[in-house]
Amino acid sequence: MSDYNRSPIVNPIPTSILLIFFGIILVEAFLIFGFGGPLGKTETTIERLTLVQNYGVPPNLATWMFETGNFSIDYVSRFIVYPFINLSGLSVVFAAVLLLALGKMVGEVFTSFSVILIWLLSTFFAAFFYSISATDEQILVGSFPGVYGFVGAYTFVSWITLRLAEKKNQSQAFALIVTLMSVQLLFSFLFGTGELWIADFAGFVIGFVLSFFLSPGGIKTVLSILRN
Repeated sequence: MSDYNRSPIVNPIPTSILLIFFGIILVEAFLIFGFGGPLGKTETTIERLTLVQNYGVPPNLATWMFETGNFSIDYVSRFIVYPFINLSGLSVVFAAVLLLALGKMVGEVFTSFSVILIWLLSTFFAAFFYSISATDEQILVGSFPGVYGFVGAYTFVSWITLRLAEKKNQSQAFALIVTLMSVQLLFSFLFGTGELWIADFAGFVIGFVLSFFLSPGGIKTVLSILRN
C-alpha cells in the first residue's frame, strides 16, 4: 500500500515511458526530416496521409475482420502501430507532453511491464471499440488513446490514494478525465472533430480497469483497500 504514497527525492521519467515517447518522436522525425526537411511540406503531408491510410484503423475494420475471418498481420498490426502516427506536429507535441507528465506519475507506482501493458492494451482495445462504434469515415490514428489509458491509471492511483487517506470527496480523483472529455466533446460539437473521442474514452476505461490488476499487490490489495 505504501507504493501509492511514494515520494522519491529524484523522479526520473521511467524507461518504459521514454521508449514510447521516442517511438512517437522517431516517426514524426522521419516524416519531417526524411522527406525534404521542415521545408518539404508537400512531401511530408503526402507521406503522412500514406501512413494514415496504411496503418490507421478505419471504422468497421474490426467488424469486417470478424465477418470475413481475415485476421492477417496487415490488419491486426494497425491496432498496434496507429498510436505512433499522428495527424500533425502539434498533435505530437500535446500528446508527448501529456505522455511524459502522466507517464512519470503512473510509472512511480506501476512496474515498467505494467506501464507498457497499459499502453498496448489501452491503444489496442480503444481502436477496437472505435472501429465497431464509430459511424463516420474518419480513420483513427494518434497517441491520445494511449495517453488516455495513462489518465485512467492516474485516476485509479488518485482514487486509491484518497481512499487510503479516508477522504470523503473521492470523486475529485475523476476531475481530470471529466475536464478532458468535456473539452473534447465541446470541440467535437463546435468544430466537427468527429468521433475520435470514442477511442480516447475507451482508452481511459481500459487503463482504469487494468489498474485493478496491475497496481502494486494486484486485485487482492485493491479489494482489501475497498473493504476497509
